[in-house]
Amino acid sequence: LVFVISMMAFTRNTATNLFPMILGLFLEIGGTGSRVITTLSNAGVCISISTIERLKKILSDDAKSYAIELMRGPTLSLSIFDNINIFLRKSQQRLFNKNNMIHATNAAIIALPDAPPGAENLEEKLKRRGLRANASGEDIKPTEDDDDKIYSSFEGLVAHMVIAYCPGSDKWEDREEMVKNADAKMPKDRPLPPKKTDARPLGVFDVDEGSKVGIITMLKKLQETSGLSEEEWSNKVRIVGGDWLTTSNLRSARRDRNTDVNSMERLEYVEDISQLFHFALNASHMLMRLHFGNAALDPGSLAKQKGLLNRTWDASKPNYADAKALIRHSLIARILYSLMLDQKMRRCSELAKWNPTPGDVSKFAENFVEKYANSTRAKDAKAVKDDHLAHSIYFIRDALMFCEFEHAVSHADAGRVLRILKYWSFSFRGAGLHNYARECLELILRWKYELDDALRKALEQSWFVNRWGLPGRWIAADLYVEQLNFWVKRVFIAKGSGVTVVYIIEKGSACVEIFRDISHKVERTFGHTDRSRRHKEVSTEQDLRLLAEEMMSAHLHEQTSDREILSAAKVNKNSKVTSPPQSMIFDSFDVGAKLLNGGKFTEFVRTTAWDPAIGYPIETAINAAQDHDVLINGSAFDAQDRNPIAGDEFNDLDDGDDLQATAALSGLGRPWRWG
Repeated sequence: LVFVISMMAFTRNTATNLFPMILGLFLEIGGTGSRVITTLSNAGVCISISTIERLKKILSDDAKSYAIELMRGPTLSLSIFDNINIFLRKSQQRLFNKNNMIHATNAAIIALPDAPPGAENLEEKLKRRGLRANASGEDIKPTEDDDDKIYSSFEGLVAHMVIAYCPGSDKWEDREEMVKNADAKMPKDRPLPPKKTDARPLGVFDVDEGSKVGIITMLKKLQETSGLSEEEWSNKVRIVGGDWLTTSNLRSARRDRNTDVNSMERLEYVEDISQLFHFALNASHMLMRLHFGNAALDPGSLAKQKGLLNRTWDASKPNYADAKALIRHSLIARILYSLMLDQKMRRCSELAKWNPTPGDVSKFAENFVEKYANSTRAKDAKAVKDDHLAHSIYFIRDALMFCEFEHAVSHADAGRVLRILKYWSFSFRGAGLHNYARECLELILRWKYELDDALRKALEQSWFVNRWGLPGRWIAADLYVEQLNFWVKRVFIAKGSGVTVVYIIEKGSACVEIFRDISHKVERTFGHTDRSRRHKEVSTEQDLRLLAEEMMSAHLHEQTSDREILSAAKVNKNSKVTSPPQSMIFDSFDVGAKLLNGGKFTEFVRTTAWDPAIGYPIETAINAAQDHDVLINGSAFDAQDRNPIAGDEFNDLDDGDDLQATAALSGLGRPWRWG
């Protein structure tokens, strides 16, 4: 009836177009063709294409004004941006009509309402510059308390995974008590209270922020867009977030402008902060680089298990979701295999007969972490030349650390995040991934020496976004921007010749959240239930069974001497001396510790600390590629200077089960202890 009345009214008077306007916009953003919309418009069902385009421009301008209001307001905010690249393929190529790439930058403004009032004090920030010169190696070493909390979180993660994935676990009595016991093991440092985040897209800018010039131009664009003068913009701290490349270019530009004319030009007002999704993305690269291995030589390698499971993704072009799924499934299978050994069972299906008490689950988790996530146990295995067992222990430890990081992000606990970064500063360095090893050091030292309490709390809030205001539903702020990128270039992208940077800026970027909201509201109005959009994980039972039983047949966790995994002998090109084969299995943490203790930490401090006499050092650290021949396996994971894992597809950016709900169910083993 409403539909019929609307058609009749709109046909008689085009000013009565509220319902046709909403319906027309819904059809257009849903991908309906222009011919269909034109036909429906002629029938009085919706507005015309030209009116829809004008409406998109109005909505985009309103969204930008809403974000600018936050930039100009009294509430401290985070300005976060990331590059967005769109390839335009031309079917009929000419001199004036060629394939090309749009290189632009997408930005958002995120409110930090709980930031202390003094966080914007630029004078206080500048006073603390250079205090990292007092740092020592003790500042980055995990403490005994760090080890205890990591150990406890590993036990909680393992217990959660047993409860979730053990055959027959859905029938266990006292299951709720088991879950509570596992939750109690997870440490809580300083989690943010669950609250819906005020995040406002600012839209796309025609700027390539992938260089120092691009960064400076982007910061100038933000100032001009805000409507504030240069003096107003630069007289207080402005928090700017991005990935490693963004923050690295920003610091480099600030170093080059050390003696410029004012605070605006010297970029003194900018407090840059590397965001967490890209840490996770690079941690997955580290895990795959260290543990992908050789399928023919190592029965516990990820390469071997990828083949067993017939995972057909290309190792030369990996993506985040597939790499992380392989890591997680391998971990769960190792836990189930160890449970089979503990219960003296040979088949995974026999675990369905196990009916544990809450104490039994907790005890198994403790024993598993102590036995199979402990670096000392790996060294014991190395001592008898059992590389199969040693590699599995190192993998379990590293994977659990990754899972603890994701769990900490999903609960917005900055204390736990910073604890993980301590360990990763060594592991990244040991794996030859220098950029993020240095970024871990940057954050650790800045937190301790160069931030006051107010700015420290503001930066910790700037890491997280919660769309729903629910506990355990936090995501990294840069993941939010990556999701905006996805909506801009994959969902609400224009058609045909409309794909231009001007069109995207004016009608297709700042308003994507409005488009999503309208789409869901129209669906609900017409009875399409807006069910939870978090997906359920496809059953992994058969995959886990296959992996666990394969490990059982390989006796992976039964210490056996003389199971070395050796690299080929190497001939020195200059001396012609042949070096003997060496073990391909090593502890990345120990290697990283030796490198940092051998001068890399001192070099980092020397090349990044601000000096009152000369400003920022002109010299920068030289990170020559580390010779990790034993890690070279012919896959994309051999790369050290870039992350080969793509993270821009829907499954990579989805904040459903993979990124949050099962974050508590995807961890690994015991950490390394400082003796």
